[in-house]
Amino acid sequence: MRILQVSSARDLGGGETHVLQLVEALRERGHEVLVAGRSSGPLHPDIKLPFINSGDIFTALRLRRILKKRSVDILHAHVARDYTICAAAAWGIRKLKVIFTRHLLYRVRVHGLYRRVDGWIATTSRILKTLQPLSPKLSAVIPNWVDVEKLEYRPHPLHSPLTVGLLGEISPHKGHDDAIEAVRELGADVRLIVAGKGDRKYVEALKEKAAGLQVDFPGFVSLPDFFEAVDVLAVPSWEEPFGIVLLEAMAAGVPVVATNRGGPLEIMMSGFHGILVPPRNPEALAHGIRCMTADGKRRSDITRQARTHVEENFDIRRVVPRIEEFYRRAMKNTSV
Repeated sequence: MRILQVSSARDLGGGETHVLQLVEALRERGHEVLVAGRSSGPLHPDIKLPFINSGDIFTALRLRRILKKRSVDILHAHVARDYTICAAAAWGIRKLKVIFTRHLLYRVRVHGLYRRVDGWIATTSRILKTLQPLSPKLSAVIPNWVDVEKLEYRPHPLHSPLTVGLLGEISPHKGHDDAIEAVRELGADVRLIVAGKGDRKYVEALKEKAAGLQVDFPGFVSLPDFFEAVDVLAVPSWEEPFGIVLLEAMAAGVPVVATNRGGPLEIMMSGFHGILVPPRNPEALAHGIRCMTADGKRRSDITRQARTHVEENFDIRRVVPRIEEFYRRAMKNTSV
């Protein structure tokens, strides 16, 4: 297949890494894959377009000429602001199939151009439900992934002090306030590492809130070093669309305590692959961390089961063929 992946992302984050990995995997499977994006974007695209906004007719017309010239089979977009541009560019090109992936939980606004979309991929079943008002011709839940071969399984004894880690965007909806209160609940022999970056004022407010506690804010960290330093990964988000960091920790042998909203519910079974707790509840988060660290055998069983679960369900070598098959079904215009 001749496939064009589209992303107007300005910065390199989880979604952009997702696109780059998909491009590489599809090429390895023998497909001709091109990338369209901003000239200054993080994807180093083969096709550079301005992507001024979601109504950028100039970009849509340029993209349309490229689609016709290259005889593209599949146009696959990953960022919401690119949807209308891609649908407009593809209008009337009969053999071209248009696929959109949806990563976010809030609903996509219904638009007449979306009649041109041949298939929608949602990363969770809850996200798929938000697409129902669009009446998709074709849809499927296909999760995000990790490359298990690049994540060494290295469970380790508990540190002293016990170390809990948060990794990713530092933002109120990610539950950092709750994590600090959970550490306060757990007592003086617990350390918290808050890795990642966020709004400076919010980070400063968190530091003030954590005064007197063992809380570090190292900024960006390497994944292996972070997982080596922490005994538990906490994901206290109020609502998590997916949560790739859960997969990374589970594959690396780091036990996970996460809130039971959104992606974590579909990634792991509580008590078997990790522990799920209600959001905005520091006491429940603290209790989950206590349960995870109190029993060495249980923790060992959970980390081993979690690694196997990721290998069998979320490894890139298992997930990308599902996307490839979705493309084929769209080309045949059959239902999933």
